[in-house]
Amino acid sequence: MPTESGKKIIILYILQILRRYTDADHTMTQQQIAEKLRDEYGLEVNRATVKRNIADLIDAGYDIQYTEVIRTHTDRKTGEKEENTVYTNLYFEHEFTEPELHMLIDGLLFSRSVPYKQRKQLIDKLGKLSSAYFNQRMNHVHCMSADSPQNPELFHTIDILDEAITAGKQVEITYNHYGTDMKLHPGLNTDGSVKRQTLNPYQMVASEGRYYLICNNDHHDTVSNYRIDRITDIVLLETPVKPKNQVEGLEDGLNLQDYVYQNLNMFSGKAEKVEFVTAKGAVSLIIDFFGRHVSFHEQEDGKVSCRLLVSTEAMKHWAVEHANIVRVISPASLVEDIRTELKKAAALYEMNGTGK
Repeated sequence: MPTESGKKIIILYILQILRRYTDADHTMTQQQIAEKLRDEYGLEVNRATVKRNIADLIDAGYDIQYTEVIRTHTDRKTGEKEENTVYTNLYFEHEFTEPELHMLIDGLLFSRSVPYKQRKQLIDKLGKLSSAYFNQRMNHVHCMSADSPQNPELFHTIDILDEAITAGKQVEITYNHYGTDMKLHPGLNTDGSVKRQTLNPYQMVASEGRYYLICNNDHHDTVSNYRIDRITDIVLLETPVKPKNQVEGLEDGLNLQDYVYQNLNMFSGKAEKVEFVTAKGAVSLIIDFFGRHVSFHEQEDGKVSCRLLVSTEAMKHWAVEHANIVRVISPASLVEDIRTELKKAAALYEMNGTGK
């Protein structure tokens, strides 16, 4: 028989068993739970005890699913038939469905900002949010190794930024770039000292597998996007952030969805109305990048005119990247900038007399 303390903890053991060994496809009976209590915790209990504790868990708000079955038995003392309600097909309704967990895990697998060690730890933790049967299938999931340099301060930086944004405070940081040695190197002042920057942080956002900080450099009036994985030595300041209405590009506040689409690949800059032409066959690609933020107008020559509001700096880089299928036609200043970039690219491939 369980001791008094053992009786009190039975309910927690039952909850652990349901979490670990059940889901919608793998249910248990009261008897099977009693057997697990005996095999794993050395507790001998009957089905009535299991049922009573499960009822208490359900009353406490735990999402435990079950089927009620009425069974008839004969009382040994009186010989009379009695009915007894039994819980069967018991399983714990986990907070996340398996497809939802797979989506979260896939997002971590292909994250280019989260260091490999933390990626693996997070994936292991996510796996524990479901049953042991999901964890068995986790053996088929491989956490990609560190395929790019990693910033070990990433999570600390995110934590401080979250605190700063919540409190409306500035931060001081060192912003880095990668060298050919695959290591982060701080930006420097003209005298060779490490350059420290004061930022007004407004929002963190994930884009294309990387984390960005939408902010304002306190020495400028425009909005900027900083790669969070390139930030080190962050310090939370006591000074309040600059109001958004004093930052060019955020005068009307920050609509995050619009901002991300207008600043493609997180290139910051003033958003303008842009028009470009492409073939009908490229419409799917355009929608992949711009979603519903682009409007289409079919032309008589079979081409498609596309119009949207987007950062011209972001559009310049995107249009150069897709120059084989896209031709920007307005604004004129953007067309000229793209033409200049394409000339520079072409010059890189011009051969001299040596064929190099």
